[in-house]
Amino acid sequence: MQLERVVLEVFGGCNYTCDMCPQSTGRGKNWTRKMPLTMFEKVLDEITPKYGKPVINLEGSGEPTMAKDLPKYIEACTKRGLPSFMYCNGTFMRGQFMRDCIDAGLDFVRFSCIGYTPELYKKWMSQDRFEYVRDNAMETQHYIQQSNSSCQVSSYHLILDNANIEHEVQQYQKNWIEPVDCIGYIWKMHNWSGNWDPAYEREPRPKRSCGRPFAPELTVRAGGIDGLQGAVTPC
Repeated sequence: MQLERVVLEVFGGCNYTCDMCPQSTGRGKNWTRKMPLTMFEKVLDEITPKYGKPVINLEGSGEPTMAKDLPKYIEACTKRGLPSFMYCNGTFMRGQFMRDCIDAGLDFVRFSCIGYTPELYKKWMSQDRFEYVRDNAMETQHYIQQSNSSCQVSSYHLILDNANIEHEVQQYQKNWIEPVDCIGYIWKMHNWSGNWDPAYEREPRPKRSCGRPFAPELTVRAGGIDGLQGAVTPC
């Protein structure tokens, strides 16, 4: 099998407690650890060249930028010809750390922003950092252009009220996507963590697989059970 994506979680913990995320209720200490660079590189070497040149996602269920030496992980991907993608909350993606990540060869970085105003952002993401993170995304975009990097900046948003979708899309575009000048992904709210009470009921249906266990991808967590690390999970 040729893999298309490998989710290789650098750091299992997170500095946010977002309402819609299972991180807000905790994953347990066994799962909020940092993957050693040696283990990360070992997994990369086991992937290539046998399983092709998949995209390497650095986040998993944790916040990768909490690893202070993250540029070394990105560089490990770059040296092996593997594209590196990162989804993050953007708090630490600024200054020299951000520049080191870009210079190490990061191919794609996505900033999460749930809430199209500072007030809604604080409510859903537990932090009062709407402008702060947007400024980080703008600084990242500017450095990419300045350094002639091919890295692409994106943002990620969720609809908070399904009865007001058009307005919320417009507000995300006006308050975030256009100022940053980036691609924006806007999804409907999901409830896979069971952390919020949906405004609609789903009709009972026969349970079936999401397809992820059979997809051409691999997920490796930073932590594991019984003190072990590098757990392989279906999602």
